[in-house]
Amino acid sequence: MKKCPACGYTPLSKGQNISLKIRNLMIEREKKTIQSLNKIAKLIIDNVPQDDRMSYYKFLYGIKNCKDDVVRHCIETYYKTRAFQSNKGFAYLRAIIQNQFKNNDKILENERRRLGSVPPVID
Repeated sequence: MKKCPACGYTPLSKGQNISLKIRNLMIEREKKTIQSLNKIAKLIIDNVPQDDRMSYYKFLYGIKNCKDDVVRHCIETYYKTRAFQSNKGFAYLRAIIQNQFKNNDKILENERRRLGSVPPVID
């Protein structure tokens, strides 16, 4: 398999450095997002037996087009629910982030409709 038709992922061949690939994907992120990703990656790798650095690379590749604020929000949600203690690893977190990213505009629109908008400033 040369390239995944769904996501465009190309598998690493022997001799390629995973750390270099991870670093290249992290360069595009903000400092706060990088800190959040590193924190949650350590928790997942320590608590979920089947997830390793290769899974982390695949996770980062899967969320490379998502905005940083969406990624940070989803990581906080994942951390608060302690899903890593239930063996829900990078694939679960990736699905949360991708679905939130796809539906973010509709979620904001529904919140605005439900809660209303900020009242106008009257001088």
